[in-house]
Amino acid sequence: MLSKTEILAPAGNMDAVRAAVNGHADAVYLGGSLFSARAFAGNFDEKELLETIDYCHTFDVKVYMAVNTLLKNDEIKRLPDYLEPYYREGVDGIIVQDMGVAGAISGCFPDLPLHGSTQLSVSSEYGAAFLKSIGMTRFVPSRELSLDEIRSIKSKIDIEVETFVHGAMCYCYSGRCLMSSYAGGRSGNRGRCAQPCRKRYQLEDQRAYMLSLKDMCMLSDIGRLIDAGIDSFKIEGRMKKPEYVAATSYVYSELRDEYLSGCKNLSRQAAKYENMLRDIYNRGGFCSGYYFTGNGRQMMADDRPNHTGVKVGKVSGIQKPYINIKLSMDVHPGDIIEIRGRQGDVELTCGAEGSAGKSVRLKGKLFQNIAVGSQVYRTRNNALLNDIQKNIIERDRKVQLKADVRAKIGEKMSLSLSLGSMKVYAEGSECIAALNKPVTESQIIEKIRKTGGTQFEITDVTSDIDEGIFAQISAINNLRRQSLEDMKDLLINCKKRNPRDARNTEDIYRNVSERKKWSDRHPGITVLASTAEHVNIIKNYKWVSNVIVDYNIKQYGGELKEQGFKVFIALPEVLRQRKLKTYSDMTAAINEFDGVMIRNMDELGYIIENGYSGPVIADAGLYVYNDIACDFYREHTEDVSFVASQELTLDEIKNLSVEPALKIYGHQKVMVTANCISGNYKHGCADKKMDGTGDVLRLTDDIGNVFYVRNYCSDCYNVLYNGVPTSLLDEGDELNDIMDDCYIEFTIENADMVKNIMDHIGKNILGQELPDGRDTVKNPVKDYTRGHYYKGID
Repeated sequence: MLSKTEILAPAGNMDAVRAAVNGHADAVYLGGSLFSARAFAGNFDEKELLETIDYCHTFDVKVYMAVNTLLKNDEIKRLPDYLEPYYREGVDGIIVQDMGVAGAISGCFPDLPLHGSTQLSVSSEYGAAFLKSIGMTRFVPSRELSLDEIRSIKSKIDIEVETFVHGAMCYCYSGRCLMSSYAGGRSGNRGRCAQPCRKRYQLEDQRAYMLSLKDMCMLSDIGRLIDAGIDSFKIEGRMKKPEYVAATSYVYSELRDEYLSGCKNLSRQAAKYENMLRDIYNRGGFCSGYYFTGNGRQMMADDRPNHTGVKVGKVSGIQKPYINIKLSMDVHPGDIIEIRGRQGDVELTCGAEGSAGKSVRLKGKLFQNIAVGSQVYRTRNNALLNDIQKNIIERDRKVQLKADVRAKIGEKMSLSLSLGSMKVYAEGSECIAALNKPVTESQIIEKIRKTGGTQFEITDVTSDIDEGIFAQISAINNLRRQSLEDMKDLLINCKKRNPRDARNTEDIYRNVSERKKWSDRHPGITVLASTAEHVNIIKNYKWVSNVIVDYNIKQYGGELKEQGFKVFIALPEVLRQRKLKTYSDMTAAINEFDGVMIRNMDELGYIIENGYSGPVIADAGLYVYNDIACDFYREHTEDVSFVASQELTLDEIKNLSVEPALKIYGHQKVMVTANCISGNYKHGCADKKMDGTGDVLRLTDDIGNVFYVRNYCSDCYNVLYNGVPTSLLDEGDELNDIMDDCYIEFTIENADMVKNIMDHIGKNILGQELPDGRDTVKNPVKDYTRGHYYKGID
């Protein structure tokens, strides 16, 4: 474990790396040219990234590389060659989401530390224990967890825990979001999120940025987080500017050090720094994330989805072409201010210095939007940014060394430099007795201390120098330069690794076990029922082979089994640490069924921990994009089958070494959220417990896309569904090839729609007699999408 809590800074380019290092971050995380979850950050080509690793290691700053997207078969084969230069250079860890990526890296680079990304949505000790069991050294738990939950996990599982402490927050459990993929064709799982959570939505008569969370800032609670045992404080923002990176790194490291030095009352300093960070970037102000609250509208930035700025005054008078502003804060030339107008914001550049309590006069525009009393905000504090640039970014960090110089007549001058246990030793030319002008001890020490232009600073010099000695000044300088170069090389090279063994992904692929495909067992047609109404309809159709019942209606499993169906139980969308006691009977419940559907990494860990060995269906949220991921799950669950990923095309699905069940109908889950849309914008759920049975809410975005929301109150999460179902029900004869291995998912449908769909499948696709004896039935699905089955994603 780390000796002190790490400050982990984001870096989208080399300028941000320098800002993080000079801001005294302990580590940076970044992406290379491929496979990173921030495809639109600057990122690094190979040369830049290798130089960055060396630069950071000079200052003992670690470099964690994000390879946290989902990789397809043709991509994962390129992964070892892509990673090998960084492996050799000494990259300190790889952040992963895809279990195929984890498997490939473990196979090719077994000594390369793996960190579980927050995209894995690990929310309990079971998920943490599982990641540890497969060799991961660190993981980022779901941002939705409370501090008590994190503390509980940390106390039970010996694995490093990294948590976000500052920056933007996703509305959805990370890794579970397909909203960008379905609404905009850009997959967050592939690093191309279009940020639909920052768009405006309408719910009945309300219109707001209902999915936009405030930014997180944990400065005032940094001591509580340290005491909880968190190993690394992660700052969000790989797309942010260097000034943001420098400032956040600096203030979090300052407060961390103050607390660890024994100062327990940091409230005044935290408030000062928080005001500074708010002036750099905030979204509706700051919140403390989910550390101390389950959810609520106080977490939402629903008026404005981007930088809010800070309030600096209000319009006190209008005298065209000028505007008078009464200031509540100082402003500076070059500041960008916004007048929050009646019909839109008016952006102006401040051309004058102004003090709080005074007025400033600026030349205005768009006067139709401005009125006396309009609020004025600053969105760029020019003086603050200049100060950060001068006093943090341009004030290069120094590595402090100890020096020991020896100069004896008749011996070569020697210089030893040390940093902790690391030492370098160099010798110069021979020293002789001076004939007239000897060099003094103080002169030699002065020259040894001159490290300008390097990363080093010599803070302590010991010496053993004869009097009356002669040494050329140039020789002393050369000795110093050579020693500093040797120390730099030592700091860089001590992290480097030897080339890996001659092993590549083709070897990993050849080791993929040849196992029976799910389709080889002819599982037939599998249908998910989410409500009692669904069960009452589905039980009338004997051509259904398997019924999956949602956990909240598990009591209907016995009735279905009695009628001859093979029945699986679907575990909850989220298995949280604080709910584990609620699920103390889950193992017994699972064992009453013919099999289990798992939906997240925690549930995989749970069934393994509890010795379950029956049939397992891995829902589509346990992404299987590549064959190595398929084999990974097969190695850990003996009898596992898969629901096909909803972001792969039919051709990509067919190219997998397994044949997952293909969903031919269902409203796609696009978000699973801890925040509650009903609680925030409607009647709430405190007065009506809705476990998948309450009213379905309808959200509409500004271009007409519709999404449905269902509450699951006992587990405190919402599920957002795509407004139109994914459907292949009109494919006709082409469906015959997949009907032996297909999946139908009923979630928000009413009883009539379920009956009509089942009738259509039975009569028009399977040629079965209808339960009510009718001769004809029409396809009831009029509006639908093919999802990504044909058009795919990048």
